[in-house]
Amino acid sequence: MQAELIAIGTELTLGTTVDTNSAWLARTLATVGVEVQRVTLVADDIGAITEVIAAAWQRSPLVLCTGGLGPTADDLTREAVAQATKRPLEFHQELFDGIEARFRSFGRTMSESNRQQAFVPMGARPVPNARGTAPSFIIDEGARALMVFPGVPSEMKFLVETELLPFLRNERGLKSVLLVRSIWLSGTSEAEAGELIADLMQAAYPTVGISAKAAQYEVRISAHGEDPAQVEADIEACAAEVSRRLERFLMDRDGLAAHVLRRLQQQSASLAIYEGLRGAPIYNGLRSAKPDLAQALRGVTIHPLDQAVDREAAESLAIAGANTVRNNWQASYGIAAVPAQIGADGFTDVCIVLVGKDLQRSFTRRVELKSDDALGFITTAALDLIRRSLEA
Repeated sequence: MQAELIAIGTELTLGTTVDTNSAWLARTLATVGVEVQRVTLVADDIGAITEVIAAAWQRSPLVLCTGGLGPTADDLTREAVAQATKRPLEFHQELFDGIEARFRSFGRTMSESNRQQAFVPMGARPVPNARGTAPSFIIDEGARALMVFPGVPSEMKFLVETELLPFLRNERGLKSVLLVRSIWLSGTSEAEAGELIADLMQAAYPTVGISAKAAQYEVRISAHGEDPAQVEADIEACAAEVSRRLERFLMDRDGLAAHVLRRLQQQSASLAIYEGLRGAPIYNGLRSAKPDLAQALRGVTIHPLDQAVDREAAESLAIAGANTVRNNWQASYGIAAVPAQIGADGFTDVCIVLVGKDLQRSFTRRVELKSDDALGFITTAALDLIRRSLEA
C-alpha cells in the first residue's frame, strides 16, 4: 500500500517548527509495508488545506493528516476534510463528554471553543484521544482511507500505535514488511559510486538509491514482502553486493568522524590538528562524533592566516603546521588544513596534509568558502584522508 502524508500548520511552513511527525510516521508505516509516496506541508489556510487534502484523497489509497485539530480559530483541518471529502461536519456527544471529562481530571474548566473538537465529518469513525483533548477520526471507504491525527507528537504517536496500525493490520489485512538498510560512503563521488552499482539501482527489487551530504554518501536499500525472513535475506544479499563493489569507500553507520576515531582507538593511535580556517572544520567535525574525542586527540592549534597566500605557500604552511602539532603533542599523526587566497570566481584551494612516521599525504579541495557546505566538504576531505591512511 502507498500513503500520502499532509502536515498542517503555519509554524511548519514558516520553518519555526520542524516537521518531525512525518519522518516518524514514514518509518513506522514502513514496518507494516506501507510506502510513503508524498509528504506535503500546508499553512493554516482553509482553501489551501482543502485543496491539498482533496487532491491526496483522489490519488492515494491512504491519506494521513497531522495538525489542525485544536480548539482555536486557526485549527481548520476538520472543516477542510469535510469540504474535501464532501461530508458535512456532525457533532458527537460522546467525544464532547470525553473532552469535558479530561478537563475535569486536570481540575480545569473547559472553554466553549473546545466544543468544535467534538465535530467530525459525517460517516467518519470517531477516535477518542486518551492522551489529549483533540479527538481523531477515520474515513474508511474500503478502497481508500483517511485519518487525521493531532499535531502534538506524543498524542500522534499514541494514536498511530493504538488505532492506525491495528486498523491497517486487522481491517486492511496488511501483513507485509518494508525493510531499509543504509550503507555509508566517503572518498568517492555520487557519480562514481552510482556507476559502480548502476545495475542494482535500475533493478525493480530491492530498490537502491544514493543521497549526498557534504561529500558523504548514503546508499539506501529497501525491500518489501509478506515473508519477513525472505525480505531480510533479499536485503542482506543486496547489501553484501553493494558493500563488495564499494568496499574501499565504506565507513561506519555513525558517520565518518566516528569511523576515524574508532580506527585511531583500535590502533592505539593519536592525532593533533592544525587549523588554518576560523571555522576549525576538522576539530568541529571530530567533536560531533559519538566516541570519546579525548582518547584520540592530543591537541589543536587554530591559526587563521594573517594574509592571503597562493596555493604553493598554503601547501608549505600545511606541511609545516601538521609536523609542528604532531611533534609538539607527540601524536601519531598530525593533520593540517590551510586555505589559499580566494580567486575571482569566489573559490579557493584548501590544502590538507597528513603526516606521521614515514608518512606524508596531501590533498587539495577546491571550495567556495561562502557556501554553507564549504566547511563540511573540508571536514570530509580531511577525515577521509585520515581514514584511507589508517586502512592502507
